[in-house]
Amino acid sequence: MKSTCLVGLLVLAAYASILVTQPDGRTWSQAAAISIQLLLPTALACAVFLCIACRLYHRAGVAWFAAAMTMIGVQGFPMFVAPTGSAGLSEPVMLWCAVGLGFALIVLVRVAEARHVEIAPVPLGVGFGVALILFRGLGELLPGTFVPSTRAVEYGSLVLLVVGAALAAAVWRQSGLPASARKPLAAAVVLWSVSGSLRALELTGNAGWSVVAIGCALATCVLVMSTALDLLWQAVRDDHDAVVELQQQLRALRASAREGVEQLHEVKGTIAGIASATDLIRHEDRLTRQHREHLAEMLAQETARLQRLVHAGPKHSTQLADLDEVLQPLLTARNVQGQQVVWASSDAQVVADADELTEVLNILLHNAAEHAPGSPVHVFTRVRDDELQLVVADEGPGVPQELRDRIFEWGYSRPGSAGQGVGLAMAHEVLARRGIALELDLEREVGAAFVIRLQPVEQQDRAREVALLAH
Repeated sequence: MKSTCLVGLLVLAAYASILVTQPDGRTWSQAAAISIQLLLPTALACAVFLCIACRLYHRAGVAWFAAAMTMIGVQGFPMFVAPTGSAGLSEPVMLWCAVGLGFALIVLVRVAEARHVEIAPVPLGVGFGVALILFRGLGELLPGTFVPSTRAVEYGSLVLLVVGAALAAAVWRQSGLPASARKPLAAAVVLWSVSGSLRALELTGNAGWSVVAIGCALATCVLVMSTALDLLWQAVRDDHDAVVELQQQLRALRASAREGVEQLHEVKGTIAGIASATDLIRHEDRLTRQHREHLAEMLAQETARLQRLVHAGPKHSTQLADLDEVLQPLLTARNVQGQQVVWASSDAQVVADADELTEVLNILLHNAAEHAPGSPVHVFTRVRDDELQLVVADEGPGVPQELRDRIFEWGYSRPGSAGQGVGLAMAHEVLARRGIALELDLEREVGAAFVIRLQPVEQQDRAREVALLAH
């Protein structure tokens, strides 16, 4: 409603400025003619708005509407060069050209309804407009074709009203346009045919009929312009909504891809340990029976964890994890891959998910093997400020000072590294979801040490904690 009022004020201001600047337009007949001709620049402006709307968010109905506005503007261009009364374009010619314009619009609407095809509105509208100009020129070149008789004008006016009603009905049923656009456009078509008929019948010399014709013509301009602006605004909103939806889909795809990369990263590490242990069992004759049993147990546990990793859904509950049970198969797997890992049994239980803790420790041990090859890795627990800390430390070159703030960023890896910057970011995120912190020990002077801040479960409170968590 606001847009219609603003467009109405704009049309009235344009019409008033034309009347002021053209003294000949101060007669009732000329004032009505100017109001009717104002539809032509209005149509061209609407064509621009609608073409922009089609570029933003293509709709077949809007494209056909843009073609119709282009045709109206183009076919009326010679009227500015040779207006009625100065260049001899007779009223019968103008009237029957208006009828021809109505028929052309009906053809456009019918084709748009019957064939849902994409079109280029500007070339189509220009083509129809040029054809109507040629039709008008042919009428002027054949003076005997249009006899300026009263009966011819009356018949032409009646035909124009009928064509206007048929066009309004076709626009009303046009499914390619929203209902909010069909209603004002159908009304505009009726008003346009009324104003054209009044002018053709030369009734606009009378003040009363002239006011009616002027009102109908200006209302046509307002309805068409406001509808075009509404469709443009709707296209802008639809384009914005489409962009937002694409952004949401992109974020979802990125999250899915990231989850897949994380899962693949852990699967590859687990499979590497399983493959090494399997190869060692099959080809190493010097293994003792006890060592083979440890390897077989590790294979069973790692295979079960791999199945849970691939098939299980997301976990939402926190469990109790025994550090010795978590680390034993993992240490065996790393040792068979040639990595020296030292761990002193702690008999400690912590509040954590065993699979997730295994995943994080596997990442930290793999990171140490990549960046400190040949260096022994020490895994131990310590108590700081009534907090149990699990430390994974190597004796390699450590983390450079300038990289320490970014080592947990997704996709970031130190220069020259063959990694993808996934492991540490993944480990940090997995623990953060449980409220567990993973940090780089900045006090260590030799090598790199990563600290996992865990919540211990005291021996005398284990039964109570288990009951609370289960509840």
